[in-house]
Amino acid sequence: MTVEVRMGILRDRLYVDRHECEILRGRHGWRHVVDPNGRGGRVRYDSWRDRIDIESPDGSLQIRFRLRHTTFSWRGRTYSVTSTGWSRVTVTDEQRRTVVEARLTWSGIRLESLDPEFRPIERELALGLAQRSLAWAMAIAPVG
Repeated sequence: MTVEVRMGILRDRLYVDRHECEILRGRHGWRHVVDPNGRGGRVRYDSWRDRIDIESPDGSLQIRFRLRHTTFSWRGRTYSVTSTGWSRVTVTDEQRRTVVEARLTWSGIRLESLDPEFRPIERELALGLAQRSLAWAMAIAPVG
């Protein structure tokens, strides 16, 4: 299953296996993922604190990025986030097994492999990582 996020000026797009899911922009930087089954969550990337907040019916998650050794907990397990260069983001578990592998694109991010543990929040996780990658790209882009 492939999850792809395309960030835009006026609208963001989220595709799950080429089917578009609706994203609504809320107050205070929140993005709401609309799910027809009522299982949608919301995501916010805080660029000042460099963190992603995810709230979903399956639980809440906060990823605080650091220069090195970024970790977070989800369902009683600890995971590490590593960025390899400018094009890949990987999440590994305590046994160093890759559970999420994402590739940065020009307009967002594409989750290429995903452990079943993260299926309930796959859309929210992809959207949060896309927001962070876009914020970093805009921060280093040369201005006019």
